[in-house]
Order: sequence, then C-alpha cells, then structure tokens
Amino acid sequence: MKYNSNNSNNAYDDNYEPDYYDDYDYGNNDTKSNKRRRKGQRRKRIVLWLITLGILAILIDLIILLYTGKIWFNSPARKEYPVQGITVSSLQGAINFNALEIENVSFAYIKASEGKSLKDTQFEASWNNSKDSTVKTGAYHKLSFSEDGKSQAENFIQTVGKISNDGYRLLPAVEVTKSGMSLAYSPEKDTVVSILKEYCKAIKDEYAVNPIIITGDKFYKEYLKDDFAGYRLWIIDLFSKPDSISWSLWNYSPRGKLNGTSNSNNYIDLSVFNGDRQDFVKLQY
Repeated sequence: MKYNSNNSNNAYDDNYEPDYYDDYDYGNNDTKSNKRRRKGQRRKRIVLWLITLGILAILIDLIILLYTGKIWFNSPARKEYPVQGITVSSLQGAINFNALEIENVSFAYIKASEGKSLKDTQFEASWNNSKDSTVKTGAYHKLSFSEDGKSQAENFIQTVGKISNDGYRLLPAVEVTKSGMSLAYSPEKDTVVSILKEYCKAIKDEYAVNPIIITGDKFYKEYLKDDFAGYRLWIIDLFSKPDSISWSLWNYSPRGKLNGTSNSNNYIDLSVFNGDRQDFVKLQY
C-alpha cells in the first residue's frame, strides 16, 4: 500500500485509489452486461413466439378436423348402440334412403315444419321416398318461442298428414332449442312451457301420442324438467354422453358425412337410440 511520505503520522491519503482500479473499465463492462441481458430477453421472446405459434397451429388444425367431422368428441360404438340414425332437412337436399341402408342407418328423422307457417321444402319428397327402404322414418317440428303452440301443431299436422301404423314410421318429435333471435336473449320459462304444452296437447289430440322432445341437457333442466318429466327425450350433447338424465335418443355430432344426400356440402346430425333393436320398436308409431 502507498503512504503519504509528507505525513509524519503515516495517515492514509484520502485521494488514494488502489492500483487495480486504474485498468477497470466500468462503462465497457456495463455495455457487455446489457448486451448479454438483451440477447437473453430476445431469445426468450423468440421461444415464446414459437411456442405460441405452435399452439395456434395445433388449435387451427383441431378446429378444421372438428368442423369437417374427421374427429369429434363423441363416437358411440355400434356394439353398445346398434340402432343409429340421422336428422335431415332441405339442407341435405334429396335423400337416397337405399344408400343410407348401406351406411347402416336404422332411422332418419325428417324436418317437416317450423313455427306456424314454415314447411320444409324437401319434406314431402323425402317422406314419400323413404317408403321403399328399410330405414324407419319420423317427422319433427322446430318450435318457435314467439308463436302459439296450437298454430304450430296445426302446421305440423297439415304438413305430415296421417301417420301410418305400418311399423315404418316413428313417433313425431319436436325440437325445443334456442336459435335465431332466441340466441340473443333467454326466453321466459313460463312462455316456453306454455307454448310447448299447447303444442304437445294438439299433437296428442291428433296422433294419440306425446311427441319426443329434442333439446339440450342444460335447456331441459332449466326450462322443461318440471313440466315434461314423463316425455321421451332426445338429448343434444356434442361433448359427452348425457348421463345426468334419462334419454331415449342422443344427438352426439352435427358433422356427419354419409352417402345418400344430394347436397354433400351440408353435414348431417348423427344420433343413437338408447337400447337394442327390440327396444326400438317402442318408438315406432
């Protein structure tokens, strides 16, 4: 260490700095440190972006596969559910029921009407053509929450006419789901119940049976459970088997692709019956 020779008491020089400080470049060291830190941050951002892009690519592929029906959340085994069927309307165009036989389709429900005035343009042709196949067919109505139930039932009855009891026709069905304007708001429970009760009464007066109710698990529990507990249910559940309630039919996918439809661009709703072929007889009109 250096001492101040002019100081008789050998005190330390207040202005003295150690030799090893002389060659130390603080500015240069800080610059290198900052560069390393910035490089590390850039690498982290790049890795994060790559991970994000990878996740987005996987999600896009998954959405495409789901939309095209190549994969779906549910795939009920034919061994467990031997009676499998479809739902069709004018969206699928003309139906070749003999081709559906080859696809092992056991039943097909054909849209007949909606609201109090709309009639499906393809219903009559599909209804009549189905007689030449072994595919059991039924007719269904799409319920409107803004029109009275009796008028809607009259529309269905006028469209379908008499239902023969020759074993080829199935019980009538009514779809009670949100769509169109009702998606933007929640209809009053009392309104839904009143309209559906009116509709079902008119159908029973005409055909002597209650219609099968097509609806979602949540909608049934929220709106219908208290007033329609004894009705056969056709539950729409695209994500899992509806085990929480008793059901007769289960619509498990809206992305079916089968031979037998002239408009192959539109998908088909796929459903299964909860039982064997002997039990299925109970659904025949």
